[in-house]
Amino acid sequence: MPGEDLMSIPGLQEVHQRALARKLGITSLHALADADQRAIYAALGSIRPRPSLTRIAGWQEDARSKLSDTAIDKSDWHTAASFAVIFAQRQIGDVWEHQLEAEQTEREPPAEPRQWTGWDCGPLCDWMLGHLDLPEDKASSETVAVGQAAAAAGAEPTAGALPARAEWAELRIDSATISDAHQKRDLIRAGELVTAPPEDLEIPVRLRFSVSGGRSGQQLRAAAWFRRRAGPGWSPHDPVSVSRLGQAEFDLSSVPPGGYEVRLLAWATNPGATLAAFTLPTLTFRHDTGQDGDPVAAHAGH
Repeated sequence: MPGEDLMSIPGLQEVHQRALARKLGITSLHALADADQRAIYAALGSIRPRPSLTRIAGWQEDARSKLSDTAIDKSDWHTAASFAVIFAQRQIGDVWEHQLEAEQTEREPPAEPRQWTGWDCGPLCDWMLGHLDLPEDKASSETVAVGQAAAAAGAEPTAGALPARAEWAELRIDSATISDAHQKRDLIRAGELVTAPPEDLEIPVRLRFSVSGGRSGQQLRAAAWFRRRAGPGWSPHDPVSVSRLGQAEFDLSSVPPGGYEVRLLAWATNPGATLAAFTLPTLTFRHDTGQDGDPVAAHAGH
């Protein structure tokens, strides 16, 4: 049928159509519109001149435009962004090291891939959400809030006007310390993670961290998100307000004994700032017990 005719796409030559059909099975406007741009780019690698990602994106837009007049409901799902993600690992001696690598596939020229140590997908997800270019006439503050604070203990930032993403403030977690019954340790210094994790923590335990990058008058919230390996995430406290000096503090004395992956999160209560997130080294909580079996704080030097 005419609506399925790839010859109707300007610049999509017969040599392109043959390669797409042979390598990807693309023989219709629907298939062209839904295909991954990087896959099309790879399939046309032997053709000279090789079509650029920008040109491929134009073909797909033309296909969607033609289909919208006949077959596609405008409420159908469309791709806002696409990413290639690699879970990498290597063995050094008896130890396996893990790394995540990701790049946004529709960017041209391609940007350098981003890398994260370990296989914790939280920072990766935050980075991908930060690269969604939502149309201003379709985006809502509620949508952005969900993307920013979905993991932040159910926090629901208030609605507000959505500024252009280029104008958003870049929130940063600059420092973090944790103190227990015996000592105080740095976890983050000058925006960099302190590699040596603290020893077992004995109650009372308090966590403090500082946030910067917010604009004057912008209200910020913070949360500490806990997760045991392969378990669901949770927060021992509701999100707290970041002080005017950029400080947030949590009493963690109620955290049950055991080791936890902990993420620090900070966001604005209205759209206009990126989510700040930092994954800490594993924190291990230990409770001494009294004769009655109840946990008691261990006090050094008292």
